[in-house]
Amino acid sequence: MCKKRRVDEEDDDKGDGDYHRSDPQIAICLDCLRINGQMGENIVKGLMKKFIRCSTRVTVGTIKKFLSLKLKLPSSYELDVLCNGEIMGKDHTMEFIYMTRWRLRGENVYPMVLEYRPRIDFG
Repeated sequence: MCKKRRVDEEDDDKGDGDYHRSDPQIAICLDCLRINGQMGENIVKGLMKKFIRCSTRVTVGTIKKFLSLKLKLPSSYELDVLCNGEIMGKDHTMEFIYMTRWRLRGENVYPMVLEYRPRIDFG
């Protein structure tokens, strides 16, 4: 005999499986920023597919994890993610970067371009 489920129970189960697919989406180009003579430049390569589409709620920290997985970087390896030459904080969302760093520069076009490079320690 089948157990009947209430409608609100079904909705609770579906809530976790959405993975932000219903959120507004943004297209991003992830470019490898190469600096001559920099240590670690042979480890960080360009992606085979550098265009992605993701939720506007995705953070820079998530983009860094994605890059680390795709580039098969050691877990101790740190990356910087930049927009228009400015290093982005790990908690910045793609929507925040688009509104405050990308859209306000009139010459920029779609998709938003984020660059990544090995982390540079200045101290």
